[in-house]
Amino acid sequence: MTMEECDPDHIALVLAIENGEFDRAIQILARDSQNRYACPVGALQVTALHVAAWQGRIDLLDRLYEKGARVNDVDKIGRCALYYAAHHDNVDVTEWLLRRGGYVNAKVGIYSCTKGVPYTSLTKSCFVGRKLPLPVCWGRTPLHQAVKNNRADVVRVLVEHGADVNAKDERLITPLLLAGSAVNRDDLKEMTKFVEIVKILAAAKVFVNIIHPDTGTTALHHAAMLGSAEATKILLSNGAWPMYKCKSSGSTPLHIVASTGSTETLMVLLEAMLPHNIDTRDQINRTALHRASYRGHRQCVRALLEHGASLAATTKTGITVVDAIFAHIPRPLAFITEILDSCVRTTNNSSLETYDNITVDFGILAPKHQMQMAVVTAVIAAASDITQLVILQHPLVETFLRLKWARLRILFFFLMLIHLFFVISLSMYAVMFVRDDTDHVVTRRILAICSCFLLFHNMIQVLLEPKHYLRQLETWLSFICATLSLVTSAAVEFAKCPKEEIESRHCAHWVLHSISIAILLSWMQMMLLIGRVPMWGYYALMFSTVLKNILKVLLAFGYLIVGFALSFAVLFHGNDQFRDFWRAVVRTVVMMMGEYEYEELFTAEKSTFLPVTSRIVFFVFIMLASIVLINLMIGLAVNDIQGLEREGHIRRLLKQAEFVAHLERVTSHRIFRSNWLHPRLRILLHSRRDIPTKITLFSRENYFHHVSHLTESPPKIPADLLEALFLLATKTFYKNDNLTGKNTETGDAKLTSVLSNLEEQIQELKAYCYHNLTSRRASKRCEFKRKSIQRKL
Repeated sequence: MTMEECDPDHIALVLAIENGEFDRAIQILARDSQNRYACPVGALQVTALHVAAWQGRIDLLDRLYEKGARVNDVDKIGRCALYYAAHHDNVDVTEWLLRRGGYVNAKVGIYSCTKGVPYTSLTKSCFVGRKLPLPVCWGRTPLHQAVKNNRADVVRVLVEHGADVNAKDERLITPLLLAGSAVNRDDLKEMTKFVEIVKILAAAKVFVNIIHPDTGTTALHHAAMLGSAEATKILLSNGAWPMYKCKSSGSTPLHIVASTGSTETLMVLLEAMLPHNIDTRDQINRTALHRASYRGHRQCVRALLEHGASLAATTKTGITVVDAIFAHIPRPLAFITEILDSCVRTTNNSSLETYDNITVDFGILAPKHQMQMAVVTAVIAAASDITQLVILQHPLVETFLRLKWARLRILFFFLMLIHLFFVISLSMYAVMFVRDDTDHVVTRRILAICSCFLLFHNMIQVLLEPKHYLRQLETWLSFICATLSLVTSAAVEFAKCPKEEIESRHCAHWVLHSISIAILLSWMQMMLLIGRVPMWGYYALMFSTVLKNILKVLLAFGYLIVGFALSFAVLFHGNDQFRDFWRAVVRTVVMMMGEYEYEELFTAEKSTFLPVTSRIVFFVFIMLASIVLINLMIGLAVNDIQGLEREGHIRRLLKQAEFVAHLERVTSHRIFRSNWLHPRLRILLHSRRDIPTKITLFSRENYFHHVSHLTESPPKIPADLLEALFLLATKTFYKNDNLTGKNTETGDAKLTSVLSNLEEQIQELKAYCYHNLTSRRASKRCEFKRKSIQRKL
């Protein structure tokens, strides 16, 4: 190119091809007898060959090639004809260029363009090549462009002609990282092309684990984002890392596919992963199960749980998977119930067989590498009311708690025995102290030892989980009892009083107050401990429920009692029982129970003031307080006894679960796993702490038949709970059988058998009817002949 002004026909030729005026372009080429129009033109130095390749016109390419056009010429920014052909999905043009020596790995870049552009041409040809695609990044090859635009056929041609599948552009991005970047996941045709591109690149030994420099993701991340199970399978089979975390959010492909909700892709990833990697966390400790729960993908949640994901996994903000399920999945209680139902299965494969045994899998409640009570604790924390705590009554959960309780109850009974020694020694010590018995040294020492043990136990609880145990009533009761008992037992030497001084109130009254309060609170603590025993716990919890209802009524109507007490203090100001406010309130509460002492109030001298008013107020008090309020409290105590029984059962399970979790946390502490503890004792604690995650239960008819073949005795489960598990296994079997269609052949065989039997019975019935009918006709003929003969005679 000289510095002369370009030929107008040359510019017109390039613009005509660019604008789709191909007939005009052919006419201009026909006038070019000197082959001058093969060279570049305009500010971008675009050639007619470039524009013809972009438009996919092989006829123009043939004419230009005959006139000397070069297939590897590049424009001002390094774009060649092959780049344009790959961009516009022109397969035929791509093959045409490659057959004529097109450089398959040509890269876009300023360094590759020509120099010496005529300045005069800039003013007349500034619009040449303005419709051509601009490169996004320097250093990209035609393969980059074809992959980015999802041109599967062009990619195949380029790879077959030796394109470098691992070529990197200026930002170190390979073609594989651009695969699917412009694909809509809902477009089946485009998704098919994307899968084909991944297959072509994988067959060409592409580096599947190349990392995107900006996002830190791999091609597997993008395949998971698009939800392509086939592309994911191809990448995994070629060595892709399924658990690689991107640097921006720490998400793995499993996190991404759980968020998108593609169950098929999720199953492909789960089959390629090790079980302990399922709960891999991102930057804020979210697992894939968290992501699926947040999005409400029920099937993904179910698939992750079946492969061992933990419901107790917790984020940095303290959100468990159970919290996410209750917050984001519709009808969470029914959903969790369905998952728990699937964990109880029969071992038989045919519905025609009887259910001799069932398999109970506690894997969902006891995930690996975590404490076994973590899931139950998370369910309790996520439940907002008693209706959600009904999940504790599920046969699987209740059986799990029963077995855990059976393993850990020895520790509970040991703690209960210590507390029993404590309350008995405290009671005996108080009686001896009041009676001034000097022989109470042994009792005092036992009391001090038990108090120290309870204080040590409370300190361990608070140190393990201060936020939880500081809010528990039992913790404070035990702490106060142990503290008061220890102080009083230590202060006995400084508070010795003979019986006469106690009666004359010259003794240290604070010791007596402390002992009395400690005795009351210790026996209350004993009642709460009994509430955790399955046999007696129901009654203690029923008592607490009724007590709460009565306290609510008293809190609501206590102002009425105060009002009557003050009124009586004025009306009966001459009576010593209403001398001050406290006595008036106590006397009014006693009168509510029916202890009126009418004669003492209204007949004694100086006992009444304004007799008419006092009698009216007294009558109103009888109506409102003694009749209405008392009957209201009694009615609330006995109302809806079935509901109270159900709630009492749930709350007993709740208390039992909390206590079992507490024992598990204590025995799992590193103190009990350190070397100072004897190995046999460590093994004993471990065996008492954990239960098998899968057990087999036998029906009562087959129990004694199978028990002789077992090395370990089957767990002892109540008959009603065992029956509930068998019913649940039956329901699960028929549900799965109907969903999967496994019983089609069995059902057809049964139906055929029934129909054949019915047909045989019908044939027999027809034969019987025909025989009876023939017999009747024959008998009638004989009777008719007999009668006719008689008439003739």
